[in-house]
Amino acid sequence: MASDDSGLANRRSFLKATGAAGAAGLTGLAGCIGGGGGGGGGNTINILTWEEYAGLKDEIESNLDVTVEFTKSTSSSKMFSSWQAGKDSQYDIAVPNNNYVPKMMEADLVAPVPEDTVGNYDALYDQFHQFADQQFTSGGDLYGVPVRFGWYGYSYNSENVPDHEESYAALFEPEYTGTDLSGSLIMYDNHFKAMSAAALYLGYGDAFSGDKVTLSQSQIDDVKQTMVEQKDILQGYIAADPSYIKSFKQGNFELGQSGRNEIVEMWTNGTDWPKMATPKEGSLAWFESAVVSKKSENKDLAWQVVNQFIAPKLGAKLAQAGYSPSCNPNTQEHLTSEQNDMYGAIKPSRLEDMIPFKSVENEDAWLSAWEEIKSA
Repeated sequence: MASDDSGLANRRSFLKATGAAGAAGLTGLAGCIGGGGGGGGGNTINILTWEEYAGLKDEIESNLDVTVEFTKSTSSSKMFSSWQAGKDSQYDIAVPNNNYVPKMMEADLVAPVPEDTVGNYDALYDQFHQFADQQFTSGGDLYGVPVRFGWYGYSYNSENVPDHEESYAALFEPEYTGTDLSGSLIMYDNHFKAMSAAALYLGYGDAFSGDKVTLSQSQIDDVKQTMVEQKDILQGYIAADPSYIKSFKQGNFELGQSGRNEIVEMWTNGTDWPKMATPKEGSLAWFESAVVSKKSENKDLAWQVVNQFIAPKLGAKLAQAGYSPSCNPNTQEHLTSEQNDMYGAIKPSRLEDMIPFKSVENEDAWLSAWEEIKSA
């Protein structure tokens, strides 16, 4: 996701900016998308997803009697809003983050999973079966298939920041790590990620235990006040992935809220000084999850394509492309030892500590508070 890093030079003005510029709308990634219902029938499956998935095209088409056409999206919210606006008749498959699958279910946009068609589903980590049962199941039917995952905490420059007890306090208390990080801290430019970190820092972990994240208005007000006060010590808000990595390598900040995949990408490319912290309050976790449009004319074939996303060999390729592990542990057989250390072999006990992304109760109140935080 693109972002303008130049604002980092002017900290206060950058804090007031929206930050995450992103690519506007949807950009065609491979082929032309037809306008017929659910991809227009035949053996063409149209897919709205993240950029890395297009690298699976040739192998999927070799394994199945299908033509797959990929369109890149830059966010789950854009996938959801475009389907709500009628593009569920244009695409057979979307792959949003897990917290958007219940929204698609509530909007009656998606079809149930025929588990006999998605044969690789049984091989997924047990934790993702549990997550899917909790978030993607209604009336006994399953509506989404976990594909790959990652988690959030914060990262820091281990050459300049001492080791410390890993806690979200590092983002809000400038001397928590043992060195003064005022002006050298970064938060994500995203209301859910940033405000959730603040809520966990404030001890509101119970708000994440139900079907939705349920902060009370009083708790939202506390989060807002904490984040407004935090701005005095922040370098700024920043978009994920390329912008984050570029700015971190340039030395624009020393410690920042981050996803593990960003740090794995840096390690993979020879930058070994970032260290990823897992806060004691818990790690927010995302997992991309494939859904099939209720309007698709090729539902069974679409689910066969989804099954390819979590096949061991293709799942390993997707893990490599996005520096994020597959929800199918059998991908480990197709990764090197070094790759498994970074994004392959994940201990099941590690998954038990994750706090999965969820829909937000009263999200309008979060958005209103976020706007006040950004403009303060």
